[in-house]
Amino acid sequence: MAETQGRLIVVTVDKSLVDKLTVAGAVRGQEIIVVPDLNQASTRLADARAVVVDFGKDPFAEREAGLALRRKYPQTPFFFLETNGSISPDSHTSLRGMAWPLPAGFVDQIRSTERPVVFLADPTLFTTAGLQVALQQAGVPLVSLESSQGLIEFLQERQVARTPTPQTAVKPPSLWERLRGQAPAERNSDSSVPLGRVVVVYFPDSMKEAEALAGRIRQAVANAVSYYVCSLDPLRAAVSSLKAGRPASLMREAAGRIPGILAELSREEKAPLKTKGRILLVDKDKPTLAALSQALLTAGHEVVTAPDAQEAFQRFKQGAFDLAVIGTAIAYAQHSGAEFAQKLRERDPDLRIIFMVDRYPLQAALQGVSQVVELGLDDALLKPVESSRLLFSVERALERRFLILENARLLKEVQESNRQLAQINDFQKKFFAMVAHDVKNPLTAILGYAEVLGTRLQAAAELKCAAHIHSAAKTLNLLISDLVDLAAIESGKLRVEIGPLDLAAVVADVRSRVEIVAQQRKIAFAVEMPAALPPLAGDPGRLGQVIQNLCTNAIQYTPEGGKVTVRVEAAPAQVTLSVIDTGIGISAEDLPRIWERFFQTEEAKKMRKAGFGLGLKIAREIVQRHGGEMGIESKLGAGSRFYFFLPVKK
Repeated sequence: MAETQGRLIVVTVDKSLVDKLTVAGAVRGQEIIVVPDLNQASTRLADARAVVVDFGKDPFAEREAGLALRRKYPQTPFFFLETNGSISPDSHTSLRGMAWPLPAGFVDQIRSTERPVVFLADPTLFTTAGLQVALQQAGVPLVSLESSQGLIEFLQERQVARTPTPQTAVKPPSLWERLRGQAPAERNSDSSVPLGRVVVVYFPDSMKEAEALAGRIRQAVANAVSYYVCSLDPLRAAVSSLKAGRPASLMREAAGRIPGILAELSREEKAPLKTKGRILLVDKDKPTLAALSQALLTAGHEVVTAPDAQEAFQRFKQGAFDLAVIGTAIAYAQHSGAEFAQKLRERDPDLRIIFMVDRYPLQAALQGVSQVVELGLDDALLKPVESSRLLFSVERALERRFLILENARLLKEVQESNRQLAQINDFQKKFFAMVAHDVKNPLTAILGYAEVLGTRLQAAAELKCAAHIHSAAKTLNLLISDLVDLAAIESGKLRVEIGPLDLAAVVADVRSRVEIVAQQRKIAFAVEMPAALPPLAGDPGRLGQVIQNLCTNAIQYTPEGGKVTVRVEAAPAQVTLSVIDTGIGISAEDLPRIWERFFQTEEAKKMRKAGFGLGLKIAREIVQRHGGEMGIESKLGAGSRFYFFLPVKK
């Protein structure tokens, strides 16, 4: 079963909508909670992943209540499910955002309404004339304005022009007029006044500015309705709105895509893996902007257009871009193409840039191409630019950008991991140092007093208690000794005093301590030592610690009836000491990790009574300080051979 990815609060009374969302949510691991109204939704928002409001009954009241609730919970994503009724121009409400293409049947509603309708179109949609063409093809007469300045005055004038005036007295037509078929002038006095009922406005600003403008329009022309139309498809528009901290609007038919939109939003927050990009297209030639914008939109890219550098900088203030496609012939503005590209790179060093260079004059074309190399841009395309050539260049540039960003993200993750590891290592060093100083001293006192009690107590029960105290303290002392040694190794302060070494005596001393334990566990213990050894140098105490560790491990991980052998072999250049057992062995997968601190195999954990898994790391460090090395040969279920060699003293 998929892991729960949060609860989706759905405000609706439509069972079919609930069923659609339940199925889609189950695939994404999202739980669907249905409530009939926004009042009940407000009591469940504390643990909500998102809220879906269905405008199915009273669109005006539901929209206003939904916006009010969303203002109380600005961090929670809100989805507004629109219907043909809620987007109708006759449903008089605040500004509504719409994605491209327009919903089916919507243009018919625009054609039939008597209200003034204002479409605030984003630069790409206006430049490509997509909205204007769609309205005109449906038989909707419209006025296209290239600026929102003077819009309200324009609407007011058109409103006055449409207002019926009292009919003035009209004389009956004269005989001459009737013979010519001419009506009185008064009858045709309004025939040349343009209605201007539907207005499409170039609007480069954000949704926030659009809402402010729509509010002023409603104050000036009470029955006017306003729409903000962007060139994004509905799903990308929803993601963009949510990322901008705004509610997302979707047609009711697309409700099943909401769980996927939330999953996409979460994925982009963690690791933005994109295949399409947000592209800034800058060129002074409007036909070029229209044609290339349409090609990029059709390919699934988000496109923002600008006729010059000044307006392009305004677009940058509204959001970052992945790629800029720049027509270099913008010298009539404040910046040349090269200067503009450099300023864009100052804002975003990873921005990919493509130049579109005029073919003629030839000198200007060569200069534009050379600037691409000088500035480290992505490509230079000669005008007129074919759509297929542009798309190829765009895809290649976007792939480069996303690889750069992904590498930067991974590098940042590695650096953060290294920082955290450094903090952990620092803590461990301090902890080990604290153990060495603050725990070792009182533990030594406990061991001493336990030995004194063992010599003075007479009762068997009391002697047994003192023995348990001494045994437990001794075990704890060994563990702490490992921590102290590890702390010394980590800080580079492990003390190893090299001097003349009698390895046979060291082995005999270890044998006297571990042979008793082997007998208790019914394990045969043997030592194979040559008659004479070459001269060696080392620290007897530290090497005894290594040998005892290897022997103790061998005895501990060998079942009853097994055998442990200590074998010393001499060669001209080195002496090798091996501890061989018939125990549980080590798997091939675990062998590379056997020297890691705190590592213990699963088989060893089942048989081990105490220990941190530090012994082998410490032992290897000690051997290396003697100029030697330690190795292992083992097979799971067939025993192990741990060995180390020491160089012969010359």
